[in-house]
Amino acid sequence: MTEIAFTKNFVTQQHLGAAYRRLGHTSTAPAWSATLLISSGLGLSWACPVLAEQETTETSALSGWHVIAEAGELDWPPLRPEEEIWPALLELHPVPTGEAAEQQARFLGAGTVEEWHREKLRRHYLSDAHIGSAKRNPSDVNFDPVVRDWETSARELADFIDSHRPPKLTTEQRVMAQGVRLAQLEAEVEATKESLSRLMRNARRDQGERPRRGFKADLARWSGASRPTVDTWLSGGGCCEAVPDEDGTTHQGHTHDMEEQTR
Repeated sequence: MTEIAFTKNFVTQQHLGAAYRRLGHTSTAPAWSATLLISSGLGLSWACPVLAEQETTETSALSGWHVIAEAGELDWPPLRPEEEIWPALLELHPVPTGEAAEQQARFLGAGTVEEWHREKLRRHYLSDAHIGSAKRNPSDVNFDPVVRDWETSARELADFIDSHRPPKLTTEQRVMAQGVRLAQLEAEVEATKESLSRLMRNARRDQGERPRRGFKADLARWSGASRPTVDTWLSGGGCCEAVPDEDGTTHQGHTHDMEEQTR
């Protein structure tokens, strides 16, 4: 399946991604194929992940993108038919009533409150997405799915994927991608170890002042960690793991002082 990724989490990318998932489109692609990268302006490029230049402990920020080739762009989604738009807009934003609304409409030279209200909604929601034949800046266009037909854009994306074979990664690009995968796995291992140490402190807290005989040996056996590692984790600072109660409520983990942890 052709893998799709987004450069950011801009509103255009959110709406396109949601519409594409609703479409349920599937495709096939060979192993070690490039990823289709989509920008906030709906620009398309073939790319592969590469480790970020700056070191970070955040799993989501471990990698950036190495662009292999530009692949064009999708147009902004078209406006829905106005007979669909206006009932939905007026349900979201009912025509205001009262003397203040009437005064505002008269001040602005509108014939009626409803005319003034519709014109205000038109300016906010229905601005042109193009200047001539060029796409406007995404920050200058309202992309709310109430007025924009993101299903059309999703079908255009599906047609592009069906008609374009992703390039195969070179041996060097495969090293880039696998390096990112390794860094992600290592970060997951470290996060799992940190969670395991907090869970051990949970168990130690529940033992009370005097842990039962063989308690630490059992922790080492269950976790697969060495006894010195268990001792280190139990004596380490930080909170216990937040574990949901039977009713699903999750409480913040407790912070224990060193004396309690090593008792």
